[in-house]
Formats: sequence, C-alpha cells, structure tokens
Amino acid sequence: MSDPLENTTTPEALQLANFLTYRMARVQAKLNAQGARLLREVAGLTLTQWRIIFLVARADDTRSSEITRAFEIDKGLLSRNLKTLIADGLIKSRTDETDHRAHNLTLTDEGRRLFEETLPHMQKRQAGLRTALTEQELTTFQTALNKLESALDTEPGT
Repeated sequence: MSDPLENTTTPEALQLANFLTYRMARVQAKLNAQGARLLREVAGLTLTQWRIIFLVARADDTRSSEITRAFEIDKGLLSRNLKTLIADGLIKSRTDETDHRAHNLTLTDEGRRLFEETLPHMQKRQAGLRTALTEQELTTFQTALNKLESALDTEPGT
C-alpha cells in the first residue's frame, strides 16, 4: 500500500500533504507516541498524567478549571486522571476555603519527587526535537502556531 502523502496522481487539491490539519495530526500522533513511551518507561505515567502534574507543579497550587483552560482537556478526561493521580498519592486535592465548589490541587511530596525526576527526561526530549530546526525555523514555527491558535480562537468553524 502506498503512502497517501506520496500519491502524485491525485489533483493538487486532494493530496493529503496539502491539508494542514492532516499533517499536524500526523506529527501530533508521532509526538504523543514518543512522549507516552518515554513517560511509561521513566515514570509509569501517561502523557495526560504528566501534563497534569506539570501544570500543577508549575502553578504550585491550582484548580482543575485552570488546568482545563491551560491544557484544553475534556473535563471528564481530566477528572478521571486526577482521581488516579490522587489515589496514587501524587496530587492532593482540598476544598477551596472561599469557594466550596472548587478544589485546589497541589503536588504531594511523592508527586514533586516524580516531577523533578521526570522533568530532565522531558526537557532532553524537547531539546532533541528542537535540533531538527534552526533558530529561525523555530521562531517562524512558533509564530505560525500562535497565528493558527489565534485564528481558531477568534473564528470557530472556519
């Protein structure tokens, strides 16, 4: 079976390589697989769990609603992963003193230890990915991503 990206017999408009969303999805799938494999081996975590731990560590004390916004994660997926991380003793949840509907999240000592142990591996991964691009390409790529994200935030459905 041939690679659909290499099919030059289809009209230009129908080649998957010309669909930005398709190309981004392919790269994202590869990044997720690589990250998931690394995190499983290093820390026994899923990629989603690592991202939650990272966001809680970065904020030091945060709410699940803030993680949902920062991560753009489904509330149900976040809730299931938080339950696991809390049960595993990596994150602590306590009712907010001013808003009893909200829960504040912090890393436990074990969660902090795991975060600090895992972070260098993830930073090394990021550095490795960055070597594929020059500084100018990286800047251009970041600018393009910012423009796409802004366009999606302001023009839903287009």
